[in-house]
Amino acid sequence: MLAHSEQTSSPSDENGNSNRPGAGGAVSTSSAPATNAALGVLRHGGNAVDAAVAAAWALGVCEPGSSGLGGQTVMLIHRADGTAVVIDGHSYAPAAVSLATVDKRQQSIGYRACTVPSTPATLDYAQRKYGVLSRADVMTPAIRLADEGYPTTALQERQYRWVREPLRASEAASKLFLVKGEIPTLRYIFRQPELAQTLTRMMEAGVEDFYHGRLARDIADDMQRNGGLLSQQDLENCTLPVECNPISAAYRGFEVVSIPPPGGGCHLLFALKVLEEISRVTDWTDDIDWYEHIALATYSAFANRERHTRGLKDFSEELANELLSDANVSVIARELSSGNLPQYRRSAEGPGDTTHLTVADRRGNVVALTQSIKSLFGAKVANPKLGFVYNNYLRTCPRFLHTSQLRAGCCPRSNAAPTVVLRQYAGRQQPVMALGATGARRIISAMLHVMTSVLDRGHSLDEAVAAPRLHALLSRKLWVERPLATVPVLSRLGQHFTFDRILRKHSYSMGSVQAVHWLDDGMVAVAADPRREGLACAL
Repeated sequence: MLAHSEQTSSPSDENGNSNRPGAGGAVSTSSAPATNAALGVLRHGGNAVDAAVAAAWALGVCEPGSSGLGGQTVMLIHRADGTAVVIDGHSYAPAAVSLATVDKRQQSIGYRACTVPSTPATLDYAQRKYGVLSRADVMTPAIRLADEGYPTTALQERQYRWVREPLRASEAASKLFLVKGEIPTLRYIFRQPELAQTLTRMMEAGVEDFYHGRLARDIADDMQRNGGLLSQQDLENCTLPVECNPISAAYRGFEVVSIPPPGGGCHLLFALKVLEEISRVTDWTDDIDWYEHIALATYSAFANRERHTRGLKDFSEELANELLSDANVSVIARELSSGNLPQYRRSAEGPGDTTHLTVADRRGNVVALTQSIKSLFGAKVANPKLGFVYNNYLRTCPRFLHTSQLRAGCCPRSNAAPTVVLRQYAGRQQPVMALGATGARRIISAMLHVMTSVLDRGHSLDEAVAAPRLHALLSRKLWVERPLATVPVLSRLGQHFTFDRILRKHSYSMGSVQAVHWLDDGMVAVAADPRREGLACAL
């Protein structure tokens, strides 16, 4: 069993990124304790999968508002032998869910908002199949973090303030995550003994207990007492995760590999294909021109999704091919060039309080992993005995005819897009970048900013991650970070969009990218987004 993860001693810049590249592996997460958990695993002989899973368990403890046992997890693994696999833990609705049993408000908050949690099953499956350490090795850092506690950060203090009243309204959530009904103050040592016991139970009895044993009964009992629809039968029937092949697309000599529907990989790849179609420029020395193309490509990705997910289609390889077809790219490109962009009414932007991590080891294995409970603190209700928050993924399910229409067994749509960028080198495909993001639809725009900034404009990874961003909504409105909201930008983009929000620099609302970049000299650079409080470190 591993010792408790030590703090890294690598010098860091003001954004929490390692000042010097390394060659022995890299970790980027949105929380320092999770990064340290992964570093400890790498230093003790674990591979990238072991380290990523250790960090993911830890994030469920130290970022309880963003992920946890009650949520879902998806990951892309690119192995040292050049093969890649998706571990797909996108969750689905309980059998009792219908338009009659879940009203619109109940989709967003309360015990009826949740899907069948996949995070425990997904993390355990990936680590057992592709890791080299024991379950105890990768779960111990999270158990100790829950038991011994961690200091509340400035961002967490703000997050608690945003959801204080909904948490107060739930007896269990208030008891678990507030301090006598008040938000934990800065540097308050936040301990979670109930969650520590739950994690210990899974470590000793197996994660199967969450779906088939005592933990499953505790979940079903809590649901029944509070009018929830998730049953013990739903947990027992859970067949997640699913292992599947990634999807890919060419972009300016690179191969970009991501996850299939219901994830957001198709939307990211489509946006890249549109960018290549509408601009032959590969360096974008004109900043305003670059931002304009990012806005148009982001808009096009979600316009394409709107057109092709109406009706009761299945999330399938056929749907992925339809979404990514060259014919669709040509249609969108013509619309963009003509300036005749349709405007969509249903274009609400969700909060997207997800978490992402990226890990690489010295052997050449890479993991990009995204997990979430959907909104900040999910459904705002929690299991008082087991210590975790339930997700509210049914919030994303339309009540009209749609691939993700609210119904029994429906799979909510997702924007998660763990991604690896490859290029041909010495006769084989080698990783150039690995990344993912948080922030609902801003996942796609944030990743586009970082990828094209590095791949096309030659910027360093930390420059690309820290640069100001914009995001185009389907309503043809823009969110723009300062100091980007300048007169030239307003004038150029005003041809296509109106301005909805001018946000502060490094706004929480604009997503958070965690990324690794392999440099030409064989070293690796790593960055954690300053829009969160993460830590990135290269060994």
